[in-house]
Amino acid sequence: MGFLGFGWQVERFRDRFYPPDFLGMYARLLTTIVRYAEPDHVVLDAGCGSGRVFQHRQARNVRRIVGIDVTDEPKENENLTDATKGDLRSLPFRDSTFDLAILSHVAEHLVEPAPVFAELARVLKPGGRLLLLTPNRWHYVPLMARLLPHRLHIFLNNWRGVDTRDIFPTVYGANTAGRLRELCAGADLDVESLEQSETEPEYLAFHIVPYVLGVAYERVANRFGFLAGLRVNLLLVAKKR
Repeated sequence: MGFLGFGWQVERFRDRFYPPDFLGMYARLLTTIVRYAEPDHVVLDAGCGSGRVFQHRQARNVRRIVGIDVTDEPKENENLTDATKGDLRSLPFRDSTFDLAILSHVAEHLVEPAPVFAELARVLKPGGRLLLLTPNRWHYVPLMARLLPHRLHIFLNNWRGVDTRDIFPTVYGANTAGRLRELCAGADLDVESLEQSETEPEYLAFHIVPYVLGVAYERVANRFGFLAGLRVNLLLVAKKR
């Protein structure tokens, strides 16, 4: 457990404070993928990375999953059928290629989000959907993250057991409900749903005291609708016109 109770204990604390059926952020995204994915679909995993963080193989009742990332990480991504390297602002795909596009914890890293949304809309078929998960910039974790240098992010995530190859600088240029709606409108995407939810406070699992405070925050934020703007997760479903 470490000195004076310090040490990352995510699974132990989660099991203590949350029931097995509590839906965290990736469970919610996976449920959304399953809801919209069909056996004949071709899916784009945009900014897919290595697949170490979000594994959606179990939702893979589709014809093909194509991943793209600016790094070489997709080569090792077991979620994918095919992988390529490229810039999300200039996707190397024809118009109307994909039935679904997944953007999981990528929007917070986009320096120029508008061209990315436009490109995602371009490669979606008419009626195709963008499924996006990203943190809300007004939540306490992104607020704290914006105050810390990137090197400290790497140190802290290494301490809590996260592969540092999955840690990238964040800018939060697309990370409010209003901003996501603006970006979708500018890309001819109609917002079908935009869910805001608070999840278990895994970033506070280094000690029982901050974790309990995080649990209290989660329960209050999820209970009262007027606090939706302070919940950490933004889960967007947008449909191409």
